[in-house]
Amino acid sequence: MPNAFFVLPEDNRVILDGGETKHLRVTRAKPGDELTGIDGRGTVYRFLLEELGKSSASGTVVEREYVERDGKSITVAVAATKWPRLHILIEKATELGVDRIELFNSLRSVSRVDETKLTKFNAVAREAAKQSVNPYIPEITVSQTLPLEGSYNLLLEFGGRPLLEVEEKLACERKLRLIVGPEGGFAPEEIKDISTRCTPVSLGRRTLRVETSVIVVLGIINYRLGRM
Repeated sequence: MPNAFFVLPEDNRVILDGGETKHLRVTRAKPGDELTGIDGRGTVYRFLLEELGKSSASGTVVEREYVERDGKSITVAVAATKWPRLHILIEKATELGVDRIELFNSLRSVSRVDETKLTKFNAVAREAAKQSVNPYIPEITVSQTLPLEGSYNLLLEFGGRPLLEVEEKLACERKLRLIVGPEGGFAPEEIKDISTRCTPVSLGRRTLRVETSVIVVLGIINYRLGRM
């Protein structure tokens, strides 16, 4: 059951589309119930459900709270991987409050991503934001190459320095990008260029799956930045 519903604000009312109306029915919501909504752009609403139709619903806003961003920006850049793992990664990164998810194709990616899949990716992020009552839905982009500009880049690499050694650096940077390569690692010609513009870090001796690594690192970063 979602902990919040995605709403479209309209003056002092909120509108819920067909998908959200279906969720209302699944959760047995009824007119007169007070519910929580998010718009994905920073505002959390408490609203009184008034109309529940077959394909749309609406309610009156009781209270709204705008959640200010903390001045930091956390991006996760991930090489394309198989859908079950990518689904988990998008879901958990959203729950953990990441600001941006960059998906790119690596030479050793076992799957490929393109912009035709963005609708599916965004749907996962939206559902995860509702479940966790995250007021911000992360921006998801797809590119053929790894973006490296404009951020302090952390490259997850088995032979990198311990992540704990750069914790203080994380707290000082305004824009962070966590880079996770394919499960087979970057090709030599890729890593040669990437490593010169990144700080390689390691999570220790255990070999973790892509989605597990992202969850662990985001947990550490959130704790260090007070985002929990």
